[in-house]
Amino acid sequence: MNLIKITNNSIEDITWLNYNNCDFLVKNQNIDVWRINISENLVNLELFDSLLNPFEISRRDKYYQTKDKNRFIISRGSLRHILGLYLHLPPKTIKFNTEINKKPFVENQLGLHFNLSHSEDWAVIAIGNTNVGADVEFINHNFKYSDVLEDNFSIDEIKQIEENNPIETFFKFWTRKEAITKTTGKGLDENLKLLPATNGSHHADSLIIDSIANLYIYTFKLNSEYIVSIGSNSITNNLRFWDINFY
Repeated sequence: MNLIKITNNSIEDITWLNYNNCDFLVKNQNIDVWRINISENLVNLELFDSLLNPFEISRRDKYYQTKDKNRFIISRGSLRHILGLYLHLPPKTIKFNTEINKKPFVENQLGLHFNLSHSEDWAVIAIGNTNVGADVEFINHNFKYSDVLEDNFSIDEIKQIEENNPIETFFKFWTRKEAITKTTGKGLDENLKLLPATNGSHHADSLIIDSIANLYIYTFKLNSEYIVSIGSNSITNNLRFWDINFY
């Protein structure tokens, strides 16, 4: 068994910066985190929709609910716009592809990694120079989290969830597990229980994680209603948090 280290960190009191101060450079051990409010960007819906390629349009058209379709358009359009600023390319010309594990990447841009997540009224994009993963979740106080604990969480995780602000701790741990799988591209499966989510450093089987590199997870509140975890294969002392206004 080959073991890798997974370190879970919580970040308090973050500051969201104005995008006008961003250098749009992918630097060593830096991770840029972008947040996009869906409702506030409905005014840009047609502009974002015009950026989508035929594959994205086919995905858009599979959504039955208007709110889900709009969330997809704004999330993908925002991703293209922001990546265009890093790559100095028109957003519509950016070409995506997927790895064997279906994790997306930008063609011919090996030094830039990204990941997108959205939940309800927010989308989050993580950008770095190594593998990154992002997961944002709406803290739904009506969610019956107890129904999924046994299959997806360890005994220690369940204990901590039940003893300390249960619903918020549940979503904190859930975003960490998803950030791990999205960093490696493995996806959610029957091994979710084996992905450590409590604070501190842990060891896990590299075959289960589908990674030979250590993982670092950073968890923070997007606002009072949403929680985010960002994963990376590199430890970083410089997470930058950005707000952006489009067009």
